[in-house]
Amino acid sequence: MDVSEIVNMCSTPVYVYSKEQLHQNYKLIEKAFTYKYKQIHFAVMCNNNPDVLKVIKSLGGSVQINSLHELEMVEKMGFNNEHISFTSIGLDNESIAKLISKDVTVNLDSLEEVEKFCKVGRGKGFGIRVNINKDITLEQGHTNSYKHTDVGIQEKDFCAVIRLAEQYGCMVNGVHGYLASNLLVMMPFFDYADYLLKCAKQFPDIEYINFGSGFGVFCESKEKQFDFIQLGKYYSDITQKLSAYFNRTIRLKIEPGRSIVASAGVLLAKVTNVKQLDDKKQLAINVGFGGFARPKLYDACHLIEVIGKKGDGELYDVRAATVLQTDFIGRDRRLPEIKESDIIVIRNAGAYGMVMASGFPGCRKPGEIMISSFADIL
Repeated sequence: MDVSEIVNMCSTPVYVYSKEQLHQNYKLIEKAFTYKYKQIHFAVMCNNNPDVLKVIKSLGGSVQINSLHELEMVEKMGFNNEHISFTSIGLDNESIAKLISKDVTVNLDSLEEVEKFCKVGRGKGFGIRVNINKDITLEQGHTNSYKHTDVGIQEKDFCAVIRLAEQYGCMVNGVHGYLASNLLVMMPFFDYADYLLKCAKQFPDIEYINFGSGFGVFCESKEKQFDFIQLGKYYSDITQKLSAYFNRTIRLKIEPGRSIVASAGVLLAKVTNVKQLDDKKQLAINVGFGGFARPKLYDACHLIEVIGKKGDGELYDVRAATVLQTDFIGRDRRLPEIKESDIIVIRNAGAYGMVMASGFPGCRKPGEIMISSFADIL
């Protein structure tokens, strides 16, 4: 299937996912984490397309979810409770009771949630999400996460968590952490893993340590890759130390989302107008933040190409399809000469694309299609 067939079938804008690239990304991560007892929980929040989830399941992957709606979705896709990890915030009694009845792994965000869980789930185990308040230096210019956050349970409250668990006959069987989004350098991950190890040692019934994700994607380049080999070794070593400390096998969990599916998705859009400015040209395309929110929401960088054209002879701003003055897909991009009706390709669009699409202002949401390989179209 080539681009013209996809455009004729789905129109534009349309998200196109590559099964081959999904396979490659997943296997790269799986191979890098050498620790035998591990689970890779794909973060459903970044892409819940059924065809994407089918690929993850076929590869033996697990899922990380954030809502009861996602729980229903992944159950319909055939994921069983052993392969589902739930982490969210602000859970009410009804939600906690539902999660307990489904017997999925739950990581709780507060002492209040711990008490609710223990009252209903007497004898059950639960994990806690750790508040990363250790002063870990985050890389500037890439991550969109705050340095300090109130998400998770602080270390000073661990004794209270243990008391509540003992009071109701429950067990703290896991610790979960999340440092930041889209980090590209290793040192923050190392410092964070050391801290999570320190926290995990305080819970004698622990069965798993969940390092979350935050693994960066180099959006300005197709060649640069996150160093999963180095990080996989470090996390594996940390989990091995924890297993030795307790003299039993502790499971390693991670929750990659964007690092699995970003490069496995592109967004095709049509050029609707070419406007001459004083010192450059402005492309208008038929998708805006109502169909692809990342550039406006995060000031995110995405590579832009043009189907059937090469070169970088002209300077363009790529204007999105809304009336908002700040809605751009890219600015000051060197591209070949572009004409109305050309098809542009927005790279690394497989994550936080369609799941965030609203259709605003009054636009058709993008379509979605899975193909075998990008080699057929790009």
